[in-house]
Parts: sequence; C-alpha cells; structure tokens
Amino acid sequence: MKFHIRTLGCKMNQLDSARLQAALMAAGHEQVNNEEEAEYSFVNSCTVTAQADRKSRQSANAASRTAQQVSVLGCSVRIDADRWRESLPDALIFDSDEALLKYFDATDHSPLLPVSSRTRLQVAIQTGCDDTCSFCITTLARGDHRSLPAEQIIEQVQEAQRQGINEIVLTGINLAAWGSPNSKFKPQLARLHELLACLLAKTSMARIRLSSIGPQYLQPEFWDVYADPRICDYLHLSMQSGSDPVLSAMDRGHGTAELLNIAERARQVRPNTALAADLIAGFPGETEDHHQQTVGLIKELGLSKLHVFPYSSREGTLAATIKDQLPTAVKKGRAPEI
Repeated sequence: MKFHIRTLGCKMNQLDSARLQAALMAAGHEQVNNEEEAEYSFVNSCTVTAQADRKSRQSANAASRTAQQVSVLGCSVRIDADRWRESLPDALIFDSDEALLKYFDATDHSPLLPVSSRTRLQVAIQTGCDDTCSFCITTLARGDHRSLPAEQIIEQVQEAQRQGINEIVLTGINLAAWGSPNSKFKPQLARLHELLACLLAKTSMARIRLSSIGPQYLQPEFWDVYADPRICDYLHLSMQSGSDPVLSAMDRGHGTAELLNIAERARQVRPNTALAADLIAGFPGETEDHHQQTVGLIKELGLSKLHVFPYSSREGTLAATIKDQLPTAVKKGRAPEI
C-alpha cells in the first residue's frame, strides 16, 4: 500500500513517525509525498495542550478529505481513543504501536536508523515520565519513565557513524532523567553524564547534541563530561517559569536556583555556551510580579533563544482545575514580553 504520514508535536513524535516509516517500508509498503496518492494517511497526534489536541483533530479531518483511508496514532489517541472513534468513525484508530504494526504486517525490527538525514540523527535514549507537572498530560500519554539500555544507544550511534552521520541529537520525553529508576522521587540518581561518557569513549561521533533537559537532573559530574568539545555547547532548558512561586504551583521539581547554577557552571566550563529555554506565560495564579520575575531571570541567565507559549488549559491536568485562570488577553499579552 502507498502511505503518507502527518506528524504533530515534539521531537519524540517525529522520531516515532520515522520509526513507523521505516517499519512500513521494510514490510514492503511505499511512502508517497503527495497525500492524494496515498491509500493510507497516518496522523501522529499530539495532546500536550488543548490547542495541540485541536490541531491534531483538524489535521485528521483534513487528511480524511484527501487520502483514501485515515489512520490515527500518537499521544492524543492514547489519552482518549473512544473520543477519536466517535469523531472519526471511518478512521482506523490505533492506541498502541503494537496494534498498528500488526495490522500492517510490520515489525519494529526494521532498519536500525529510522531517520534518512545524511548528517544528523535523532537518537531516543528514554521515554515516558514520572514527574507530576500540574499542566502536563504527557505522563498519561507516554507512560512511566523508562531508560533505554546504554548498549542499545551506543550500537545505534556506531551504526550512524558507519552510515556517515556526523551529529546525533539525544532525545527523550525526560531526557536528562536517563538512568534514574524514578524521575520524580530519585532525580539525584539520573546518570546522563555516564551515558555521555560512554558515547565519548566508545564512539567517534563528531557532535553530540542534547535536546530539552530538566534542570534538576544534571549531576555535578555532568560538567566534567560537558567540557569535551564533542558535546555541543548548547543547552535547552525545560524552564517553564522564572518565578519560584509559579514553579512550585507547576510542581516542576526545581526552582530558579538550579537554573542559575546551570548557567554559571556551563559558562565556567564552556564560555561560549548558548542557553535556550521553554516558557509558559500566564500560568493560573501568575501575578504581574511573578511575570516580571521571569522577565528578569531571562536577562540574568542570558538566554539566547526562547520557546514561549501562552498557557493553554488541558482537561485532565491539575492546573486546569485551579480557579485563578487568567484571561486569554493577559496570557497572550505576557507571552511577547518574555
């Protein structure tokens, strides 16, 4: 069959779509760039916010007007498959990867490298999350935190080298928690630095880049490894706010002290380090003073790149039940000020 894939959401979703592509092609199916030629259009959905969920449904509806058959997978389906079946009764709804692969006579033992880029490869090192951030539903959509074995990761990077890849991007739902048996209650047991040390010792990969990292998971030993020039001097922080009261209400597991420490240590080791961050504007209960604290901390940290999102209430999260929800105009007004 001929297939087309639409992907919404994060890098892990992109990686999941790449794996699906590789598995289907290994089973003899053909990918097409023009959706009108597709017998099946796969929509890999996102549900991180209510807006992401709406966009996923809009994309599935658009695909249904183009392709012969729509198949929906991903985080939104895992959260509420029945709702998807009600809204798109003619679509195939897959709430597990195993069911999807079985339906198309495919397996996940297809080519080791699911990404076709000649120069850069995303490498998943963990998935899931045990954290309880009050705005996030990913813990339900992706399940518990699970670290992939170091041997498997090293094997994939070595194969990438053999295929001429010169840069990898380590990716995960809670990347920096790699190695911890429980990312919520044992962040001090995270061992990202040990994995990086193994990759440096057992591969000759020229550039190792990190995607978004949780500040509370970086151990003191991380900075010894970060000194190696093969580790990209760019850190993207899952920061979300620069106000301690807001971070506490978000149940982030870290405060502003960890953020300041990362900025200081990173630039001690690698003076040219560039720092980026994800931020939410207008979280429930956020005051103007809290907002200004975030603005001030961004300047103090010297952040060079920001991903800022107005808070979007997501049904099923604790934050959605907080009474002090801010007006849309306030949330949208604060976002460009950050």
